Amino acid sequence: MALDVSTTPALRAGRRTRGKNLGLLTASTAMDNAENSITTVLFPLMREALGLSSSALGVIVAVSKAVGIFAAVPWVFLAKRFSRRVVLATCSGFWGVWVVLAGLSSSFTQFVVLYGIAAAGFAGAGPIALEIMGDLYDDRRRGRATGMLYGGVAIITGVSAPLFGQLSGFDDGWRYGYVLSGCMCILIGVLVVVFLDDTRPGGGERRAGDAAAKAEEKAQNVVAGVRELLRIKSFRYILVQRLFSGQNVIMSFGVVFLVEERGFSTATAAIVATPFAIGYLLGTVVGGRVNDAVHRRWPASGRVMMLQASQLAFAAAVFVELQTPTSSIGFFVAIFALVGFLQGQVPVVNRPLIMAVVRPEQRALAFAVSLSTVEALAYAGYALLVGYLGDAIGLQGALLLVTVALTVVNGLCSGLLYRPYARDSAAVRDSQVVPSSYEGEPSKPDAQ
Repeated sequence: MALDVSTTPALRAGRRTRGKNLGLLTASTAMDNAENSITTVLFPLMREALGLSSSALGVIVAVSKAVGIFAAVPWVFLAKRFSRRVVLATCSGFWGVWVVLAGLSSSFTQFVVLYGIAAAGFAGAGPIALEIMGDLYDDRRRGRATGMLYGGVAIITGVSAPLFGQLSGFDDGWRYGYVLSGCMCILIGVLVVVFLDDTRPGGGERRAGDAAAKAEEKAQNVVAGVRELLRIKSFRYILVQRLFSGQNVIMSFGVVFLVEERGFSTATAAIVATPFAIGYLLGTVVGGRVNDAVHRRWPASGRVMMLQASQLAFAAAVFVELQTPTSSIGFFVAIFALVGFLQGQVPVVNRPLIMAVVRPEQRALAFAVSLSTVEALAYAGYALLVGYLGDAIGLQGALLLVTVALTVVNGLCSGLLYRPYARDSAAVRDSQVVPSSYEGEPSKPDAQ
């Protein structure tokens, strides 16, 4: 029978309450991205102060992402056992004390250790925040909501990066930057624990009581939960697709590329963070709305179409960015804005893709596996690769291989998602609790 969504908690919740919650989820999610952006901007200062090479940035990024592989899932299961609000406030906010300590470190090794501990907390924020967001919005509106969330992340990142870039005028500017950043995290933790309204898993869909309770109980077991997720063919394909994605590396090495390859000062190069963030904001907001519209027009294939288009266009834009031999910062302001716009398409397509094929009680674990484990592993590996290749052949050649060539191959191979996504998304949409496709058989719609 048809699902009655007219009385779901997501629809009953007022716009003001949803907006407040989405704002807090955005702030908590932004901390990991903001730390990466600040590291990119402050690295030239740290390199001069500590006598480092370009590969050191690859080590910092790799360590911060690698720890997420092991840290994200434990945070998710803490959130299932205890209050999601408190766990989110802890891992995204109060954990910022480690960022403060990293800024006070006396050596590069000490900094990497403390920064890695900080990253272990931030790794849990994204999956928990996305699960709560999935409970607030139904499937028809998740693209737009995801766009608003990541658009807010872009604003926070875009505003903070150039501001922290101004610290280049101080001898210990990089230290001040990390101390200030850690204090901001702690403040956000306080706001989350005081003001965030938590919701039960599955608020965006109608669930059958007993079966939903059994599914939730099963989701408490990490081994059983991961095994069940891997039965979903679409989810397996998405994991492989994210494993071979090198797009995020441009955010970590973009400013350093301008300093080393194009001769700009750190303060001047940091300017591009703002247009990148503005482009990213527009990409998430506009992309979220377009993604929802395309999904409504072609529910079985629209999101995969958007995924492919965004990847191939991104590769083309980065190719132009890397291959244009100009010393005009105005050109890079424009091209970074375009790259940011295309990069902003990724979360508003990828996150709803996962939500569409995974049951509500499994979504936090799905995001922990996809974003904080597989994607973090890829990010860490490619950051190390770009860092060491940058020392050997220059950042321009390294970024061409990882962010252009690999992205083109990934975009073309994403076409393999069309058939399994159509089947698995229909299974979740048409079945109230446990679609038969999770057991290896295609689902059948309920009788109308």
